[in-house]
Amino acid sequence: MNIMKNKIFYRLLWLLVIPVMIFSSSCDEKLDLKPQQSIDASTALTTPENVQATLVGAYLQARDGDIFGSTFNEYSELLAATSDLQFIGTYEQPRAIINKEITVTNTYISSTWIEAYELINICNTLLDPETLSILDAAEAERIEGEAKFLRGWVIFEMTRLFGLPYEAGQTNDQLGIPLVTTPTLDVSDAINVERSTVEDCYTQAINDLTDARDLLPETNDVYASTYSASAVLARLYLQMSDYSNAATEADRVIESDLYVLTPNPLDAFNNNENSTEDIFAFQNNVASNTSWLTVMYASLNGMGRGDYDIQQSFLDTFDPADIRGGYQGAALMDGSYTIAEIDSMYYYGVGTINNYGGINTAKWGDYYANIPLIRLAEMYLIRAEANFESTGPLVGSNTPTQDINIIRNRANAPAYTGAVTQAQIRQERYWELCWEGHRLHDLKRWQMNIGTLPYDAGNLILPIPFREMEANDLLVQNTWYVSK
Repeated sequence: MNIMKNKIFYRLLWLLVIPVMIFSSSCDEKLDLKPQQSIDASTALTTPENVQATLVGAYLQARDGDIFGSTFNEYSELLAATSDLQFIGTYEQPRAIINKEITVTNTYISSTWIEAYELINICNTLLDPETLSILDAAEAERIEGEAKFLRGWVIFEMTRLFGLPYEAGQTNDQLGIPLVTTPTLDVSDAINVERSTVEDCYTQAINDLTDARDLLPETNDVYASTYSASAVLARLYLQMSDYSNAATEADRVIESDLYVLTPNPLDAFNNNENSTEDIFAFQNNVASNTSWLTVMYASLNGMGRGDYDIQQSFLDTFDPADIRGGYQGAALMDGSYTIAEIDSMYYYGVGTINNYGGINTAKWGDYYANIPLIRLAEMYLIRAEANFESTGPLVGSNTPTQDINIIRNRANAPAYTGAVTQAQIRQERYWELCWEGHRLHDLKRWQMNIGTLPYDAGNLILPIPFREMEANDLLVQNTWYVSK
């Protein structure tokens, strides 16, 4: 396909020269992997060891800052921002995104497209029957599940960023992304592929994630498990307003009893190991890390630029007792402070690059800490909202009010004594999940305006990058960007 056949050969280097990682037999070392050698594509996937190494490479690719490691988060928070978050940095690309004035040559967007399709291609190669045939049955099942988990998840995220919103009960024939499910091993294999509909993209993501759920084990060290797949399915079904399935998948994760909320909301972040509420997190350490979330959100001694400035008006929305709105002000800060000295969810910036004296979230404060992408708290919020909105029977043992109060109790916020309202559920979701990459997608599925823009405005989705349009004449540009 010509998505992979432009003048830079769509970065097929990962297949032509694959870095082989030594995967430690110790679970404690997680992704502490050291490059040992490079191997030719003709021999890269001929042994179980090399297949496993390629799978580890798929996780490292997924952690890339241009996709799950940062920009998927940034696109959502910046495009949703109106008053609660401001960009005060110097980079042109995020400024264009928060201003909703993206161009087709924005290098952030181009890099996201390339890195996402690299991940898809790695997964496609792992899913090739010839690749799976060299593994024993149990290993083949697990690797198939992990590859489908990553492929289904990235297809879902790319579709809701590059395509107009999914509309429940509609045909959803608006354009999504090109669906590619076979590997490209050489530039000569590349063919042009047109954009599939949003409906078809969601169907592919559901099929992949459902297969992953049914193939993966209950526990899988720091890699995807059956509950990781259920959690993403819960998120996807909620985006579709398929409340019954969303509640069912979220309930499955909650009732597994494998995950427990951390004692304090901030304890779920800046960890060198998975916390008790991490359903899936990308592993970071000093030797192998993706640091860009901290670069952009933090303003600490030696950590971060502080480009994303949280506004006091947002903190004022929290109940005074709610520690999720707590602020460590100037009198409690010192210029030498690192994340280890931060005990509130927000703090007075002490970094010297952009946001000295501003307000920064403490969720992203350490270059080398893990990146939690799916937390148990989200599952309670999904189950609460899905049960509230559903016309069917209650899923799980809790009412929506009880689920919301579990989250509020952890945050020391006053519990709701009456039946929770739709507005309260939606606000709770914002308070708990802010700056984690959910906001744009929530506003779109609630069909709420973003500032003066309607939820389905053309400049609230991303453009197909210019060079992809040039390389593949089957691609159709998103309407708002045709003249850009």
